[in-house]
Amino acid sequence: MLIHGRWAYLPAEGCLGGQGLPQQKDVSFRQRLIKRGILRAMDAQRKAWEREYAKPDPLWKGPPQEGGDLPSGQRVLELGCGNGKTLSALARLDNEVVGLDHSINALQSCLESSSAHLVQGDVRSLPFREASFDTVLMLHLLEHLVEADRLKAVREARRVLRPGGHVLVRVFSVRDMRFGKGIEVEKNTFQRGNGILYHYFEAAELSSLFGDLSEEYLTEALSTKRYGGKERLRAELVAAFGR
Repeated sequence: MLIHGRWAYLPAEGCLGGQGLPQQKDVSFRQRLIKRGILRAMDAQRKAWEREYAKPDPLWKGPPQEGGDLPSGQRVLELGCGNGKTLSALARLDNEVVGLDHSINALQSCLESSSAHLVQGDVRSLPFREASFDTVLMLHLLEHLVEADRLKAVREARRVLRPGGHVLVRVFSVRDMRFGKGIEVEKNTFQRGNGILYHYFEAAELSSLFGDLSEEYLTEALSTKRYGGKERLRAELVAAFGR
């Protein structure tokens, strides 16, 4: 499928079904069932994203959190670009900007707000050559992946990053107000009622994930949100890693 007159890539990986998780003495069989359950959760999440991005009201509002201070003239890739609120800010800086997302409905939203190149693709297997980008953004992307896929996504981000380039990351911290909400499918990873997965990071875990890149900064950003008449803590880890 061609999006916005640019190149595009369609993921070919499928997902398995399953019939629950009975107690089994055969560890390898149980592990296969666990994996099948995770894949089923991932399949449900993919469908959930399409439903969410098909809604007329934007899923995430407000100004972009990163990218507005990047130097101009760079080649920038945003992985999991969503509805494009960060892409539009990046494009204004006279950068060559590429946004990638698996959701066709998300990319359709981007058409209305951004002039960036848009690609439907899989963060675990990027359709770009090695050392193609000066900056790679992973903003609230990694928390929606299971552990094995987080490793693949980071490996791919590192592969397409040019020497001297940077990966900018933002994820939810284990101190966030919504930690523990939903069904736990892996350690600190929960599937909420709408089908979307959320993983909550320890700082050491995030640092280790990018272990072979240089950690430029890693900090916890705290703010308060008012929900149900109560002040609640929003906790995010914000980091940059250089090659």
